[in-house]
Amino acid sequence: MKKTLMIRPASRRLIFVALLIAVASAGLSLRGDGLLRNTVSAQALPVTVVNAASFATDKIVAPDTIAAAFSNFVTQNNQSYSAQAQPLPTTLGGVRVRIGDTDAGLFFASPNQLNFQVPPGLADNPNATITVTNSDNSTRTGTLAVVRAAPGVFTANSSGTGVAAAQTTLDGVSYQSIVNSDGTERSVDAGTKDKPNFLILYATGLRNTPGSVTVTFQGVPGRVDFVGPQGLVALDQINVVIPPELAGLGSVRVVVKANGRTANTVTMRLGGQTPPVRVTPITFGQTINGALAPDDQVQQGDPGKTYFFDAYRFTATSANTPIAVDLRSTQFDAGVLFYRVDNNTLTQIAADDQSGGYGNGTIANNNALLLTVLPTPGDYVIFASSSDVEPNGVGQYTLTLLNNIITQISYGQTTNGAAITNTDFQTSAGTYLDVYWFNGAQGDRQQIRMSSTALDSFLILQGNDGDPPLAADDNSSNDPQNRDALIDPTSGDVQGFPPLASLPRTGPYIIIATPFETNKTGAYTLSLNKLAGFGFEAEAEVNQTTSGRQIRDNRGRAAEFGGTTFERFGRRRIVQP
Repeated sequence: MKKTLMIRPASRRLIFVALLIAVASAGLSLRGDGLLRNTVSAQALPVTVVNAASFATDKIVAPDTIAAAFSNFVTQNNQSYSAQAQPLPTTLGGVRVRIGDTDAGLFFASPNQLNFQVPPGLADNPNATITVTNSDNSTRTGTLAVVRAAPGVFTANSSGTGVAAAQTTLDGVSYQSIVNSDGTERSVDAGTKDKPNFLILYATGLRNTPGSVTVTFQGVPGRVDFVGPQGLVALDQINVVIPPELAGLGSVRVVVKANGRTANTVTMRLGGQTPPVRVTPITFGQTINGALAPDDQVQQGDPGKTYFFDAYRFTATSANTPIAVDLRSTQFDAGVLFYRVDNNTLTQIAADDQSGGYGNGTIANNNALLLTVLPTPGDYVIFASSSDVEPNGVGQYTLTLLNNIITQISYGQTTNGAAITNTDFQTSAGTYLDVYWFNGAQGDRQQIRMSSTALDSFLILQGNDGDPPLAADDNSSNDPQNRDALIDPTSGDVQGFPPLASLPRTGPYIIIATPFETNKTGAYTLSLNKLAGFGFEAEAEVNQTTSGRQIRDNRGRAAEFGGTTFERFGRRRIVQP
């Protein structure tokens, strides 16, 4: 369909009015009045050149581009003049424009503004000179840079901002404007994979490097089907497939790049129904080798951010099923989102960003490990995605679903004879973990102790909704010889955060017992107790920060505490399974 989607001669009149008038008419004047209101004076001002579509102020143009020049010019009788035919004249209203020693074709000439075609044959030049010879033979000069591509996209209001001056077509025959009669965004069908909808953008400054052109919709790449001259002087056209997975997203930013340079951002509105989530079955013990790709399903997060994801569905047949979702990737910052299926809708119940990176005293990588207990049987869905700090992350990954690495423990229980062994779960950073869960009530004052003579104990307490930790501890006292770990209402503080005075809600909690050291094993004892009030230890340790290892990420920054990952991930758009 590449060539069939070019605007046919009968249709060119539709965009002639919308676009060529914008570059040849004093009525629209390419925003010239606003630009010049505070700059034009009786003096001979330097010539300022902008891209006629984007109005970028960087003074960069490409050969065969529509550009505008601003200064105080002298036309015949101080009138405005428009070109009446192609090829464009090199003198209009007595005014002539040269870039270096090459004449430029003129669309429009007025005392304040000239619209012209940058000569097609120019070589790259970081310090090119523009010379305007007025009708009285006086001159105005300025400087600009000439590069292979300097893209600008035309907009409906001829300002370089807002909704694009563009059309869509499903068949290459019928075309629809993306602009309502009042200049607002018209809701556009996003199409389907089997019947794509093509967005036809009108631009300038990119025909010299067509193979470098990319178009993204809210950061999601669209398939560029054609880039080239539209047929009018220096006007370029882009045919790009709208990503169908963005249906129902509303107003989106459309960004064109050419040869590494970014055009002005334009907008359009994508209507229709949010597509259903495509799910793949997964079973306990299964590892899936997958990849996030630009044609994957998409979630919308905070304004302006989107995230690719793959969805996996499984069924828990009994209450209080503990699970682990291990997502690993070396190509993007992994994030796990976890949902319960309620009446064919998805309810987010957990998320994890960095727990999979627990390594040798640090969060050594960007892998995710969600540890949670499912209080009720039912259907659940896992999203393998990128974290909130990496919108539109892509790349290969492995996803493993486990239900055999978390052990239940109760208040008053001590796990004598426990040991970290090389058969335990090992993070992607090489640290072995023993994981426990217990039921706590809001307001409980718990005490968790890990003691060992074989390893340096480290405790992490998490809520049931994923990372980051609620509390963590390395050494339970200021004695450097004491390698026990203790989390209670007045200790368990390795980051300078206040201790966890009491449990914030009723439900399951996750305890991670680890040496926090790569490949380290050894025996330990873990005890969990419920405190009625402050004990003897608490009086001695209140408001003290214990020495020892801290949970820091692979850039040396202190890890987050307090559930913000779940809150951030929860802002992503909820979709239907």
